Parts: sequence; C-alpha cells; structure tokens
Amino acid sequence: MPSLRYAFLLNAVRELGRSAPDIARARASWDACLERIRETCVASLGMEFDTLTRFDARSVVGLFSHPEQARILARLVDERARLCEAHGRYADALADSVYAGQLLMGSRARFGLPRDARAADVLEREAGTPAPLMDAGE
Repeated sequence: MPSLRYAFLLNAVRELGRSAPDIARARASWDACLERIRETCVASLGMEFDTLTRFDARSVVGLFSHPEQARILARLVDERARLCEAHGRYADALADSVYAGQLLMGSRARFGLPRDARAADVLEREAGTPAPLMDAGE
C-alpha cells in the first residue's frame, strides 16, 4: 500500500507542476484563474478546493497521509492569495496567506520537520522541481 500512496503523491506533484503555468497565465481573469486552481486541487489531491479551505488548517492537515499534500494545498491557497491581491482584494489575500502558512505549520507539527524535509527531497528527485506558481517578474 505505501507504493500506491507514493504513486498517488508523485502524480499530485506532477499535476501541480503541469498546472502552474496555466494558473499563472489565467491570473488576469478572476473566474478563469480560480477555476484552474479548483481543477488543479481536484486533479492533484482528489478533493474539492472550496471544501478544504472551509475548515481550519490543522483539521485539513489531519486528512493527509503525507506532508507534501499539505504543501500542494498551501501552494494553491497561496496562488489564490496572489489572485486576490492582483484584483485588489487585500483582506482576502491576507487571509489566504495566513491560511497557507498555517497549513505548512500544521504539516510540520504533524509530520515533523525532518520527515517533511526528507519527503520533499525524495519527491524532488523523482518528479523534478515543479514550475513555480508565480511569474518570474514578481
């Protein structure tokens, strides 16, 4: 069963990497970018973005079996924060940035820092570094 979980996680990281350029290009359009973030969440984590973000970060991290899943969601929430900021919704951007940080802290609290860092190294070697979600000019 661990190999199946690992394969799922590897696919999640790859999906995030494939979707990153599309999300960055769609940032000019609120609806298009938000829809792309939602699609990426379902494709990479198998869960609805809007549902996950309605709960506190600690509870959401408790749903995950691997620290990289929390990282993926944190990246998507951070991308929504950038979208909010680009469209002048500063309070929403701040709330999303805080939530992304809470997801990462919850991941470290649950999985521990050494396991968290080791998992990232293994996934990076296997899948390569995913494309950044932000433009180089930002």
